[in-house]
Parts: sequence; structure tokens; C-alpha cells
Amino acid sequence: MAEDSKGSGDGPAVGGAAPALRGGGLPLPGLKYWRLHRNLSQTELARRADLKDGYIARVESGRRGCNPETARLLADLLKVDLQDLRRNYDDAAQTGVPLRHTRPRIAYRHVHQAYLKILLDGAVGSAYAAMEEWEIEKRCEESTWVDVLEALGARKREITFLKEAFEARGVLQDPDLPEEVRSFLDAVLKSYPDLDIRLLAAARRREPSEEGREALTRAMRDLL
Repeated sequence: MAEDSKGSGDGPAVGGAAPALRGGGLPLPGLKYWRLHRNLSQTELARRADLKDGYIARVESGRRGCNPETARLLADLLKVDLQDLRRNYDDAAQTGVPLRHTRPRIAYRHVHQAYLKILLDGAVGSAYAAMEEWEIEKRCEESTWVDVLEALGARKREITFLKEAFEARGVLQDPDLPEEVRSFLDAVLKSYPDLDIRLLAAARRREPSEEGREALTRAMRDLL
């Protein structure tokens, strides 16, 4: 049997979920497998999850466990079930034990973002507020200061539209609205203006021209 091949009945089954560590940290032996499967570096995955450098490396090496909330976020980013990240793919490959078929899933957050993008594109003609923070950060890093101002101006119009629409219809107070949708929309609204100020500050640090720095500074002051 698969359990016997581990040499101890106390260990997880080959391809099975690793037990939680003391203190509630989850070992994620399948994290490296799925990260590589999605063609992501440790640095890029950490950036998307807003984690410190080295965190992914420590979890993948087994030097630390991952808190459940972060583990679920990583599963969402990799578009798999959390249980898939907790399975040991290396042991299964070495012993020849066939793995259960892994069914990739569409993370609910990505579904919410897709619907929000459709809504915003139709209403105001842009959808920066539906982007992940790392996506809009990358967009701004690759843009001129003029394009950054245009993008964040569009984001302001989007947030204004959403606030007015939600308040007029009492969307966020609707008891029938699923809690995860409410949390997602609330997080989108609360990202303004802090995210925008941070993006402007980053663009200002990169900008070589005095004109651009002054324009970005004025835009930051307008949001303070």
C-alpha cells in the first residue's frame, strides 16, 4: 500500500496532504510543483501574493509552514485547490504511485475580477480597478509619467462610479450578497487612494524629467 512505502504509518500517504505543523502552519510540499507548472519564479509569486522575498523559498524547502490565509491566496494565484499544494508530488514520482487527478479550478477572486472588468469597461471605458495590484504596478512601471497619470485618472473615475452605483442601490448592504463578493468589492473601494499614491510615488522616483516629477507630485498632493 502507499502508506507502507513511506516506511512509517505516522507520515502522510504518498500524494496525500501533509499534516499541519505545530501552531497551525501548513506545509505546502506541492507549492514548488505548481509554481513551476505555472512558469512562475519564487520572486514573481511572492510579488503577486505581496509576500517578503524568501518566504516562498522557505515554505518550499519545508523550513517553515504557511499560515492558512496565505496558503489559500497562493492556491488562488496558482489556480488550484489548497489540497493540491499540500500534496507531496516528489514522493509520488519517486515511488511510482499514481496521483489522484488534479482538477484546476477558477479562483473565485478571478471570477469577481472578470465581472467587474465587464461592468467597468461598459460604464466608464476602462477597468484598472479590476486589476490585481501587481498588474497595475507593472503597467505603471512600463509607462511614461503621462500614461501613469492617465491610468490613475481613469481609476479615480472607476472608483467614483462604483461608489455611487453601490451606494444608490445599497449593494454592499444587501443581505443576499455573498460575503466573499462583498469583501472583494469593499477591498477594491478601500484601495483608493492609498494604492494610487503609492503608484504615483514609485513613478516619481523613476522619473528623470523635472516636468514629470512635478506633475506626479501635484497628483499625489491632490490625493492627500
